[in-house]
Amino acid sequence: MTGSDDRRHAIVVALALFTVGFGTNVSTPLLVRYQERLDLGQTTTLSIFVVYVAGILSTLLIAGPLSDRFGRRPIVVPFVAASGVASLILILGRDSLLALYVGRLLLGVVSGAVIGTGSAWIQEQAGRGNELRMASITTAVLYGGFGLGPAVTAAMEQLLPAPLVLPYLLHAAMAFALVPFVARVPETHRPQRRRPLRIELGIPPGRRTEFLLVLAPTAFWVYGFASSAFALFPVLLRDALDDVDVLVGGATAALTAWSGIMARPISERFGARRGSVIGLWSGTIGLAFGAVAFATDVWPLILPAAVLVGASSGILLTAGLTIISESTGDDTRGALTSAFYVAAYLGMTVPVLVSLLGRVVSTTSALIIVTAVALVTTVGLTNELRRPAALR
Repeated sequence: MTGSDDRRHAIVVALALFTVGFGTNVSTPLLVRYQERLDLGQTTTLSIFVVYVAGILSTLLIAGPLSDRFGRRPIVVPFVAASGVASLILILGRDSLLALYVGRLLLGVVSGAVIGTGSAWIQEQAGRGNELRMASITTAVLYGGFGLGPAVTAAMEQLLPAPLVLPYLLHAAMAFALVPFVARVPETHRPQRRRPLRIELGIPPGRRTEFLLVLAPTAFWVYGFASSAFALFPVLLRDALDDVDVLVGGATAALTAWSGIMARPISERFGARRGSVIGLWSGTIGLAFGAVAFATDVWPLILPAAVLVGASSGILLTAGLTIISESTGDDTRGALTSAFYVAAYLGMTVPVLVSLLGRVVSTTSALIIVTAVALVTTVGLTNELRRPAALR
């Protein structure tokens, strides 16, 4: 097989990741519209976004080991198609909260299967010695999809009829059209059908403590910071946004994702561990900007907040995937990559945690508490990341 063939195949897998990422956030700017149409409370509205986490956690830990046993392609191909099905279900969510939950849950299941396994598949297309470059590419295509999905939705909502239908039809068409191409990508991992099928993290021997105390909490903030800009701030500031709520929601989501893409070179310039430190501080400062925006009702502050948390997310994802790829072999890459994503996607519960905490104290106090937790975590992880390399 020629190098050009490998690059072409890697591009197809990258497009699969892009398409799944695109579909994940098509509905994000429309949360405020569903809130109005279905007369939903704040916590219920945010739960539409976060139910995705339940779906992704249900498959991430099993999809990685499955792909290590049966290969990457048998996992990725059917779930790319399922991504399109999820968008068709979300069309029914115009008049049904249940359909919104089912569609978002299925998108989570799809992401759990495709993102972890697809990330490992792309790494294997390039081979050893290209870990940082391929991690950077993976981050770019994922965040490109994350960012373009809400931007397209916001544009359609402003310019076209049926904004609760057309964005989903577009994504479904993208997913179904891509399936035959992904199905023709050669397998890169030799199936190990005799290998016992069990949930495993793929952590190298003797490194479990480092994973749980350093890499996992760092991964949590990959989407812990980003989900604040994607879903939390636009919903909290809805009353101040008036008629531009969907537009601003799309803008903050797009800014978050595209900032993640633009910040990738930081990990390449400073290395994965120093890059992680920079990412953690950027996210903490961005979260503080968002808290100030809510406390003062100065909603434009959520735009620089989105840039900062987006940059943080992109840096942390690139750095984490690099550390993983340098620390594991082909036999456990799928499992360890999926374990990293489990920790990362747990961070998407932050919007609902803030909302629930806001019922006990004020929402402003809840934001201050979460920002303080992020600050304490960042200080602690900064000290840990300056020590000899984790997972090596």
